[in-house]
Amino acid sequence: MAHFVLLLKYHSEGIMEIQKDPDFLRGVNASIERWEAKVLESYHLLGEYDQCTIIDAPNNFMAYRATLAQELSTTAQTEILPAIDLPLFQRLMDQSAATSGPHTWQIQPWARKIRRLMRGYAYTRWEKQYFTPFKVTGQDKIADFKGPAIVIANHASHLDQFALLGALPEHIRSNIYFGAAADRWFLKGRKQVTLQPWYQSLVNGTYPIHRGGGSKALDYPKWLLDNGCNLMLFPEGTRSRGKQLARFKHGVSILALEKRVPVIPIYMTGLKAMRPPGAREIRPGPVTSHILDPIFFDYYTEVPEATNQIFKAMNAVHQRVLEGGDEAALET
Repeated sequence: MAHFVLLLKYHSEGIMEIQKDPDFLRGVNASIERWEAKVLESYHLLGEYDQCTIIDAPNNFMAYRATLAQELSTTAQTEILPAIDLPLFQRLMDQSAATSGPHTWQIQPWARKIRRLMRGYAYTRWEKQYFTPFKVTGQDKIADFKGPAIVIANHASHLDQFALLGALPEHIRSNIYFGAAADRWFLKGRKQVTLQPWYQSLVNGTYPIHRGGGSKALDYPKWLLDNGCNLMLFPEGTRSRGKQLARFKHGVSILALEKRVPVIPIYMTGLKAMRPPGAREIRPGPVTSHILDPIFFDYYTEVPEATNQIFKAMNAVHQRVLEGGDEAALET
């Protein structure tokens, strides 16, 4: 998630509306939340601008800035600025911006063996400590699956990858890789061992994704699929903030269609309550991973159609959960 500062300077029409109804000032909150963002703070200003609102929003919120500004333009002049907290800015200034990776050696047998030996420290310990209990359904649907495949899941918490990996049988889990932000996890020059780029590639099985990398960001995942590896992706791109699933991106569909590999959807429950966006502490609780039917695409399927097919499979479960609670995820 990212922070943005929204500055508003009301037109005469907007000032008149405020005078009629002071609650009009809160109208901007509703507009922001429609883009799955959250208002952290809001201030009235005594200066050039009239209102300042601090927003916690998905990284793709940048793409919606123009639309939001247009929506508010009838009553106010807007300025939307991305922000970064000072401690993080200081850390970035103290270190090199150069990144390392991807490391193609991470798929070698020796690297996979080391990753398997380190799994308890990197992943399983979190599952044992906080998932109380942890249940998996639908394992029979992929018991004989050979791969490669793209494993996807809903994205609600920083703990998602632990529940996702824990749900997979060993023949898939031992050969799966997922992307991580290059400017956060693959920076050169960090002193802590667990933050070293080589550690991320070797122990965590991740590879760098450069923000705004466009189609080139898919080059390494394509290479992994060509070499018989499985991928783990979150089609929402970032953690969802609202009750509904966020709009799915096309990356999964592009990879699945070009490389002719199936998609294995997994719907997870309980994780958002354990560590919702913005929270630092983890509250132990029940977690369930539901493995859904693998999706195989016809040869002539188009990318938007494939993305919609994936979304419908996941959203059918999500709607049951919204109506009946986490237990409703398992279709009876």
